[in-house]
Amino acid sequence: MCSRVVAGAVAAALWSCGAASAQAPAPPVRPAAGGPSVALGVPWCGHLRSGVPLAAQSGDFFTWDMPKRRNPNQQWRRYGTRRLIDVLHGVTSAYRRAHPGAARVGIADLSLPHGGPFGSDYGGLGHLSHQNGLDADVLYPRRDRAESPPSRPGQIDRAAAQELVDRFVAAGAQRVFVGVGLGLKGRLGVVQAIPHHLDHLHVRIRPQRRVRPPGRCPWGPM
Repeated sequence: MCSRVVAGAVAAALWSCGAASAQAPAPPVRPAAGGPSVALGVPWCGHLRSGVPLAAQSGDFFTWDMPKRRNPNQQWRRYGTRRLIDVLHGVTSAYRRAHPGAARVGIADLSLPHGGPFGSDYGGLGHLSHQNGLDADVLYPRRDRAESPPSRPGQIDRAAAQELVDRFVAAGAQRVFVGVGLGLKGRLGVVQAIPHHLDHLHVRIRPQRRVRPPGRCPWGPM
C-alpha cells in the first residue's frame, strides 16, 4: 500500500508508492557479538546485539521484500532478538496447524543485522522504529490465498487477520498496530488502529528488561 511518513504512533512502519524502484543497499555487516541476542534502547531509538536472522521461508511462513515487492525478503532486513524469532515461529506454526489448508503467513521487515536506523536509505520511506529487534511486519492473509500483500482492504481475509492479531496478543505482544477501518480489535492499549497499515499489521514484543531511550532521539515514542 502507498503511504507517507507522519509523526508519532502512526509512523511505526511506512512505505511509499515508489518503493518498487528503490535500490536498497545492504548495510555493512560486522561479526555478531557472542552471547544471547539483546535489544538495546527502544524500538524507535536503539540497536540489536547478536541478532538472529529469520529464515527466508518455512512450511508456515514466507518473507516479503516491501521495496522490491517480491519473495523472499533479503536476509539483512529480517534480523531480530531470539525471542522475536521464536514468537514468529510459534504463532505462524500454530496458525498453520489450526488451518492446514490456509496459505502461509507473510512476514516482511524485522530489523537490520545490528539494529539502528532503518530509514529511507534502505528502500521506500523506511521505518521510524524497527531499530532493536523487537518489531516485525506481518502481512494480512488474503482471501484469494495469494502469497503477497493485499493491495486493497477488500482482498483481506478479515477473520484470518483477526485470528493472527489474537494469537500475537496471546503470545505476549506489547503492541499490535493495525489499519484504520479494518475492524480489527483486541486488548485495550495493546491493539491500536493507526493510518497506513492497510496491507500489514505491526507486531512489537515486550523487552526483556526495562530500558530508557537515549538522551537524544530524533523522534518521540511510537
